[in-house]
Amino acid sequence: MPWCTRSEIREVSQQAQRIHDDIHHGQLLIHAHAHDGHTTVAVGTYLHRGGKSVYLHGEDHLRQIADTFDSPAQALLAFEKVHAAEMRPGPAPLTDTEREAIAARSVFDVTTAKSAPAPAQPETVPIYLADAGDHDALLATFLEAHGEFEKWQTIPIESAC
Repeated sequence: MPWCTRSEIREVSQQAQRIHDDIHHGQLLIHAHAHDGHTTVAVGTYLHRGGKSVYLHGEDHLRQIADTFDSPAQALLAFEKVHAAEMRPGPAPLTDTEREAIAARSVFDVTTAKSAPAPAQPETVPIYLADAGDHDALLATFLEAHGEFEKWQTIPIESAC
């Protein structure tokens, strides 16, 4: 939209963001969409009391309301007259920009991030409290108490037999 001033571009982008948020939060129900050769068009209805049906034109930051209708039936009929061959039910697939935005937000979303469990820290316990199968804890406790450990026999093997 090179013909627009900066303030007009901001206004169009702000309206597009409002439409996106309304769709995302379930306030604007999209009935059908189509591709008109240049961009995506859609028809939907605002779900609040007295909500109008709208004809949407454009994608991403250029999405705007092109027409309004009093009922969903009128909107769908008008939409079908123009886009019957390309018309598909439901909202249009996400654009590349929308997918990238979702991926970027998910990096910083603390509700989706799962922290790894803290690794178990080895615990030193006295020998009399060590479990029967806890050989590492038993050895660590012994080495702490006595320093270097050397294996030595008190009875010669020949005389033990």
